[in-house]
Amino acid sequence: MTCAVFLLAAVKLVGVTGGELTTRAYFDVNNAKVGDPLVLTIDFVGDADFTALHPPALSRHVPKEDWKVDDLSAKTETDTKRVGGFFSSREVAVARSLTYRVRPMREGVLWFPALEFEYEGPDGEVRTVAANEIPVHAKPGEQVVVKELAVDVEKMPEPPELAEDPGVALGDDELFAWRKACAEPTADAFRDFRFAAGRMNEATCAIREGQWRRALGIYSRLEWSVGQTPEIERGILAARALKFDNAAAELPVWRVVGRPLLRYAWKGRVGILLGLALGVALLFWLLGRAIRALACVAFALLLVPAASGQGIFEEMERMMEQSRREMQQHMQQMHSSMGMTINGERQKPVEIKASVRTEPAELQVGEPFSFVLALETPRSVSIGQVQITPSEMFGLTVVGRVENLTDGVSKNSSNVVKRLSIPVRYDVPFKGKLSFAVTGMVSGRQRAGNMSFSFSNSFSVDAAPIDVDIKPLPSAGQPDDFSGIISEGLGLSERLDMKKVGTNDVIRITYRLECRGYLPKGWRPEGVAFEIGRGSRSGVTAVEWMRYFVADGAAETPRLKVVYYDVKSKEYRKAETGGAHVEYEK
Repeated sequence: MTCAVFLLAAVKLVGVTGGELTTRAYFDVNNAKVGDPLVLTIDFVGDADFTALHPPALSRHVPKEDWKVDDLSAKTETDTKRVGGFFSSREVAVARSLTYRVRPMREGVLWFPALEFEYEGPDGEVRTVAANEIPVHAKPGEQVVVKELAVDVEKMPEPPELAEDPGVALGDDELFAWRKACAEPTADAFRDFRFAAGRMNEATCAIREGQWRRALGIYSRLEWSVGQTPEIERGILAARALKFDNAAAELPVWRVVGRPLLRYAWKGRVGILLGLALGVALLFWLLGRAIRALACVAFALLLVPAASGQGIFEEMERMMEQSRREMQQHMQQMHSSMGMTINGERQKPVEIKASVRTEPAELQVGEPFSFVLALETPRSVSIGQVQITPSEMFGLTVVGRVENLTDGVSKNSSNVVKRLSIPVRYDVPFKGKLSFAVTGMVSGRQRAGNMSFSFSNSFSVDAAPIDVDIKPLPSAGQPDDFSGIISEGLGLSERLDMKKVGTNDVIRITYRLECRGYLPKGWRPEGVAFEIGRGSRSGVTAVEWMRYFVADGAAETPRLKVVYYDVKSKEYRKAETGGAHVEYEK
């Protein structure tokens, strides 16, 4: 019930924009003494922009009687990797890791709550993602240390104090309104006072009321009109701490570096910038004069050998003529490779024909098959970097390396048929026509009159559509708990971080699944906390999940069963693991 209450208060990830995110949370150890420092790691996985993320404060979102979170210890780290395959590839940020120092505050099995996080989707809508709970067995610790830890030392930066002196002469009515606003201070009460003290008081009240955007806007305008002051810096720091929900928030680097300029009002800044511009212009003028002087000296030195019969100018003219002839020859080769007209002859592009078929002809969801691509080309050319793009990509996966097959025979004796096999798999049913776009590079030599030129061009050709029928899985005999996995056999195992435990100790179980086929995206076994990671090699996808098991007297670890469809035996099967013996210390 306590965790449900904390889930209602989502933690805002300010500055994060992206698509579908997943998250996982874990401690470095799950069995410790009360008051021991633990390292909490929260990973956010997915295609999103994390560059503007500032670590949020977590302490106010967890029960203080159970946990002490040191928000000032928060650190971040971003990982990237290349995703994609035969058809596409790109570099994306896949994870932002946040780490915090956390201490358990009382004895027993404590569950760190499943925190919920908010971020902004691509269209500006608010999205949420929830992390998993984490159990920790907190054993007795020194009470003196625990009592000291219970003191909450976190304190958010405070904005400047309210100014009671307006600093300017006011009429009777304005003075009365000022005193009334000071007696009952709110941001709206100071809104109509346009002088500096009134705007500062409005910003201070805005921060106290949680309106950090309004406060930052006021400070920016004041900084432009009167210059940066210690009070304005203090207010900006308090507003940023409120924005990021973090007492450790700092001023942007540009504000710290630019203090010498920001402390002036706008007139002073404009004057300084104009002075710098004039100084740079003068420097370039002097540099230009120096360059012209050096050029005159160099020209005078060149005249000496020319006057003595060295013929330097004739030599330079000869070299320039040779360079011109080489450039002209190079341009002719380029025009030849591009099919331009040379010596009155038009160079025809290389004719390439493409066709595709499936092998075998009978296809089913999850079963691997091959697109066999045939390219008919002249024998005198070579092709490479070939890629095909089917008209229906949804559910398509490349499951192996492209293989070169033996050449086929063409009706035209001067041509040859190059054949490639692309192993693929469709993970969704499909029935209809598939067309294919084929691209690549073609190279060889062509003649233009008495001249022969080498060329290398890209090509693009369409293959005729073919009928494809990817049949769905059989419904007969399909279990109710079918996981959706389609594989040629399935490997499932468990690994424990410890087998000899005390009562209530937390055991970390790692499940490993090896699948030679289709594994539904986002699927995970019931009872696991989160996915550790996955990878593919030689057609086998390996996935690992983490599960927390509190050793409360049970003699064995929980059993795990996964139902899958075996493409080799053409039937539904199940793989099992778990049931490892747990030994309790006496």
